[in-house]
Amino acid sequence: MFSFAEIRDLLTRDKSKTFNKHNPFYKYDSSSPCRRDILIQWIVAQSSQFKHSIKTLELAVLIIDTYLNYFNITIEYLQLLGISAYSIASKFNETEIMSQIKLYNQESQPLYKDEEYDEMEEQILKAMSYQLNLITTSDFLVAMNVEVDENVQNLLMFILIDFEIYRYSHFELALAIMHYQNDTRVDFSQKILNVSQLIHKKLIKAQEIQSEKIEQEDTKSMERSPLIHKKISKKKESQKQRLMQQQN
Repeated sequence: MFSFAEIRDLLTRDKSKTFNKHNPFYKYDSSSPCRRDILIQWIVAQSSQFKHSIKTLELAVLIIDTYLNYFNITIEYLQLLGISAYSIASKFNETEIMSQIKLYNQESQPLYKDEEYDEMEEQILKAMSYQLNLITTSDFLVAMNVEVDENVQNLLMFILIDFEIYRYSHFELALAIMHYQNDTRVDFSQKILNVSQLIHKKLIKAQEIQSEKIEQEDTKSMERSPLIHKKISKKKESQKQRLMQQQN
């Protein structure tokens, strides 16, 4: 059963997403996703090392998008924004005590100074108007009595990293997920059907890209194998020749 009272409350408290269409971080080209999506993909990958709820990741993405439409930021500070947004979201939403998550290079040297983390957190809170109790898509799914299991969480993560899908409201995305999951409890509007179809189309494309990538890697591996075999054979032959010379 739906909790209609809870859904009404969520709709009242939910804030509309506002995006600057002229923001360069949201511009696509024919060959690659926008920088915003690349940043969110990186955050999703970083979050895998923590056992945090999907809500924490959703809050981090909300923080990132709000910041990108509030402050100007240069590319070299995007990772700082991403990890700071996730750190703040985890402090707010998770039960265990979380310290600032920091980034290091391959030589274990810090990528940013402590004061840069502090300044970024201050700017984030300012951009968020010091309000972090935000409504997300998973909140609507829970109110609609949809189990946010692993499959739904993976679907939510896929939506987060694709701005063309994520730009829709949390309520619309929740309904689209319901339709995608073949939920028959609701008569969906044409807009929701279109969003669900967009999700399906993007998922199929992502799967095709992944399959092509795996196929290319397998082909390269097969091409390398004869070369490796030749090198090993040549090495063995040279060792055999040296041994014969020593015996003579």
